[in-house]
Amino acid sequence: MEFDDLIDHQNTPADFKDELLALDKTPAELTIQMKDWGDPRSRDAILRSIQRMAAKETSVSGEMRVIINMMLYQQYINKQKCARLEWQNHSNGDISTKSDNFTITLIPHSRNRWQVSLVHDEGYSHPWPTWQVGIESAKRKALMCLEDAIRIRTEYRKY
Repeated sequence: MEFDDLIDHQNTPADFKDELLALDKTPAELTIQMKDWGDPRSRDAILRSIQRMAAKETSVSGEMRVIINMMLYQQYINKQKCARLEWQNHSNGDISTKSDNFTITLIPHSRNRWQVSLVHDEGYSHPWPTWQVGIESAKRKALMCLEDAIRIRTEYRKY
């Protein structure tokens, strides 16, 4: 699938909920992401706005359309990157790889749930996301977390 196939050029609220699902993002997770990226509104205001767009109570704003399209593009890039990574299976069931000086470890749990861990070579441990259902979802979430971890380390070095 090409990236252009992922973009909703019609700006329809019906597709917004599907795009959140495609991004493996809940409205709460998107709220946290937007707050981390500098949205000045309260978490409650951001969440309610997202929920209203997902429920088709309001149209998807132009700004949200840009954010979603950028996230879909980054997901497309991450899928290509994920395919190039060499994942190692360990005897305890963990699966790991190295990327951008981070060790990414996927830890299996019951009912096909996976925990994602990212640790930088210098010791920084990125906050763990919610458990992911399925290995492919865990790999996608790991790469999204990797982007956040790189951004956070870059911002930290500025100060």
